[in-house]
Parts: sequence; structure tokens; C-alpha cells
Amino acid sequence: MQIIVSSLEDAGFFRPDVAAVTAGLTRLGITANSQIGSFYLRYDGPLASENTGFVLLDVVGALPQESIEASTALVRSKFGWPKRYVVLTSFLGGGVMVYDISTEQVYDVDFEGGDALLKNGQLEPRYPSFLEFLRFLFGEASASV
Repeated sequence: MQIIVSSLEDAGFFRPDVAAVTAGLTRLGITANSQIGSFYLRYDGPLASENTGFVLLDVVGALPQESIEASTALVRSKFGWPKRYVVLTSFLGGGVMVYDISTEQVYDVDFEGGDALLKNGQLEPRYPSFLEFLRFLFGEASASV
């Protein structure tokens, strides 16, 4: 499977070296053949969304504190989230978008109760797949398999 985002099909968005991101995906427990794995093996982040205001973090960034790994480690240690959840975006308005490794669903999580609902498995996903989440970020027709 290969996810293609038409607005990112410029050479400047392609990942030049996949070794670091492959290792980062492995540390997070994400398989390379998942939707999110195929996306990050192709595209280099972080990526700003003109449609939403969110910044989609990179798995391992030039600034480690601004990466999926670092943000995920922070919420896991501070809020006790299970390992199946990883933070996808920068914090915006007291919330983040979160990916579920086991289902590939994406959640819109606020830190005024939504974090506890997520941890307890009671929060409903906002997007049924990572692909649908990308369509939200980059425009409905932009992302395809």
C-alpha cells in the first residue's frame, strides 16, 4: 500500500532517507505497511495544514521535542496513555490528533476530559482511518491509496 497526497507530490516533501523514520516507527510499534507507515516512509515532515491549522509532526524530527516520538512519550508519561496511541499533531487549542496503532483510527483529543476518555477506551474516533484524517488535513481529494 502506498498513500499519495497530491499536494505533497513535490520533490521537497519526499523523504530523502528512510532509516531514521523506519527505526522510529519500530520504536513506536507502527508497521511500515500500515497507512501511517507508508505515508511517513514517503513524506518528510513536519507538515502544516492550510485547511486546519494543525501541524502534522514527523516521526523523528530535526527538533526531537517536536516529533511524534517525543510528543507521544510526553502524554504517555504524564497521562498514562496505553502504547497503542500516538500523538500526530502539534498541540492546538488544548488538543491533539491521536492515532490508534491497533485500529488505524484517529481521535481528536482535548485535555479537558477527552484524554481520560481516550485512556479508558470511551472516546469515539473522529476519523475511521489515517487516510481519512489526511483528507481532512490536506483536502478531501488530496489523499489516495
